[in-house]
Amino acid sequence: MRIEAAFVSRALEIGLAQTIGQSLKEVERAIADLPGGADADRHRRRLEDQRAALRNRSLRNTAALVAAMCAKDPALTPKIRRAFADLAERHPELAWFYAQLPSGPPIADLRQAS
Repeated sequence: MRIEAAFVSRALEIGLAQTIGQSLKEVERAIADLPGGADADRHRRRLEDQRAALRNRSLRNTAALVAAMCAKDPALTPKIRRAFADLAERHPELAWFYAQLPSGPPIADLRQAS
């Protein structure tokens, strides 16, 4: 399996589809709640761009969402770390997102817990 496909597959296993669905609902709600006016138009365009990015995800957007998911729930990190590392190695422009993953406990702590 290609590295990119393995990363996306693992991301789906940890809840990427649910995160995208929830994010789309939040964007739709924000768009519906916008008042009129010039400032609202600018904000509406940003929200519409965000909605389009969620619907037509790039690998970069997927990496950003996965990093955010892991920041919110660090227990997801061990499940995606290897696939994310492989992705960042193949796509150095995504390494910044990989670097945002929560750190796991030091190896010494893992040995003591055993």
